[in-house]
Amino acid sequence: MGGGSSGKGGVADANLNVVPFIDLLACTICFLLISAAWTQMARIDVDQALPKASPNKPPTPPAPEAKVNIVITPNGHLVNLWNASKIANPRPELEQVKKIATTGDFKLCRGKVAGDCTGSSAEIFKKYDYNKLRETLEGYMRDCNLEDKTKVMVAAIDSVQYMHLIRTLDIILTACKDKDKKVCLKNPSVGDVNLLRAEGFTSFD
Repeated sequence: MGGGSSGKGGVADANLNVVPFIDLLACTICFLLISAAWTQMARIDVDQALPKASPNKPPTPPAPEAKVNIVITPNGHLVNLWNASKIANPRPELEQVKKIATTGDFKLCRGKVAGDCTGSSAEIFKKYDYNKLRETLEGYMRDCNLEDKTKVMVAAIDSVQYMHLIRTLDIILTACKDKDKKVCLKNPSVGDVNLLRAEGFTSFD
């Protein structure tokens, strides 16, 4: 862009460089567009709950549900019934952790003919008292009138073999309140032992 004028001082030429202005304008437009898109993408929708005046009393919260907790340790099972003191038929003593100790060891042979279990093919495993575990669970169901939807949390110490976890889950599914096996525990879940520290398990010995 140029211009000129004549006068006593002679001819004057002026050049205006608009390229930096255009660059600045383009950067500003891009910044505004990106900012607008980012504010929409990073927004968190939160519903604000405000207290409302009501003449009616707030509804009574439902009673806590009983929950069976089982920890598998190298020395046996630890079992308790959490919230047993707050259910319809309270049994506070059931919240105390009950220990079901192992009953010895058994030998498992791999890759050898039966009766020939020598050398590295012999593996020694703990023998867990699964019958007593089933009786304990069935006693919980009868004493506290638990239903088949009662939550069951199973956790295992890291050193426990995987086969003991699977066997424990099988025993839970065969624990029933009645002899006709119409009301039995269902859908046990597997969790971490640290989740049970707040539910009566202060140690896992």
